[in-house]
Formats: sequence, structure tokens, C-alpha cells
Amino acid sequence: MRTRLLALALFVPLAAVPFEAAAAVSCHCFRDRSFDPLRPAAADPYVLATAQNSVLAAVFGLEKKSVVQAKMTGAANEDLWLAHFAAARTGLRPAELLDARARAGTWGEALGSLGVAPERLGGAFPDFLERNGADALLASAVVDAVAAERLAAVPAELEALRAAGASDAETVAGALLFRLTGTPPVQTLAAVRKGSATWGGLFHAAGLEPAAIGDAAARLLRPPP
Repeated sequence: MRTRLLALALFVPLAAVPFEAAAAVSCHCFRDRSFDPLRPAAADPYVLATAQNSVLAAVFGLEKKSVVQAKMTGAANEDLWLAHFAAARTGLRPAELLDARARAGTWGEALGSLGVAPERLGGAFPDFLERNGADALLASAVVDAVAAERLAAVPAELEALRAAGASDAETVAGALLFRLTGTPPVQTLAAVRKGSATWGGLFHAAGLEPAAIGDAAARLLRPPP
């Protein structure tokens, strides 16, 4: 099993913040942002990115544009998932956590520099951090927990999805489609990998164009008042 699901509450609203400690600027631009039946896979990179950004924003009570801006100033996907999750569990500001991570070699070191004991994060985090788990795998555990808790994805399905090599973005998109259509994420990924379906085409069939994914995620995942 690539990741361990975390039984954690992940719906605490947080203020949106930029990643000020970024060392480089990464482009988050996409040429194709609309589904075209004549080129059904053209918008897939945008669809995967906007699905992940939208779910991240909805779960943590952010504006999606703040997530996009953070990535455009250099923040990695895994760092954003981990920073906002850790902020929800510790009361620290996401920007403070991101700055600490920029100065440290790993998230474990970053948390230690802020005096955060791994036990404060709960779930599987203490054991994972003590074993110096890779940041990417740690972030994937958060993504899987969100998919299970907020999108009702079946843990065994998520494990199979990861075993098939699904990225965080594919896991989020597959889980979101599961919530919308009931199609198991593993089945969705297999269809895309075989070339019999595309991410854009699947969302289109579910009644969502790429530009509408953000609003759909917000409706499904908006934190309780």
C-alpha cells in the first residue's frame, strides 16, 4: 500500500495565503481549458489541475484563485496539502508552515523547527514522520484521507488506485467523479489509461465542463458553517 489513510477531520476553514518563501516561479497556465469532442484529451492537464485545486480549496475553506497563485509563485502541490492540513491541526498559519518547510530539508524537520510534536497531527503521521517518510507520500496520505472522508471514496479502492500508479491529481479527479457519478475511481483510471476515456470527457459526461468543476467541488465540499 503506497499510503496510509488518516482518520482525521480535514474541514477546518483557513485563510488563504501566498507561498512567500518560494525559490522559483512555476507556470500554472494551460492552453486548452475547454472540452473539445474532436480533441477529447486536450484539456486533461487543465481538468486534473483544476479538480485538485478546487478540492483543496473547498476542503480548507480557501478561494481557488489563492491556490493557483500559490502554485504560480512556486508552491508544490504536496506542500500546499501538508501546510493547510498541518495548519488545521496545529493552529499555525499555512504561510508560517510553508516558510519553515522552505528552510528545512523535510516536513518533519520543518515541524520540529516550529516546536510541533508529530502527535499533534494525529492519525498515522507520528509513525510516518519518525520513519522520515518522503514528503510526497505524506501528502498523498492527506489526499487519500480527503478522498475517503469528504468524497466518500472506498479506502480499498484508493489503495488499488495508488497501486495502479495514480498521481494525487488523478486520485482527486477519480474521487470527485465517484462522488458525481458513482463510478469507482479504479475503473475510471483504467478507462483513461486504456485510452477509452479522457478526464475531460468523463466530467463532460457527468454534466460538468472544466470551468464548472470548481463550483461543483465547492458545493459538495463546502465546510459546515
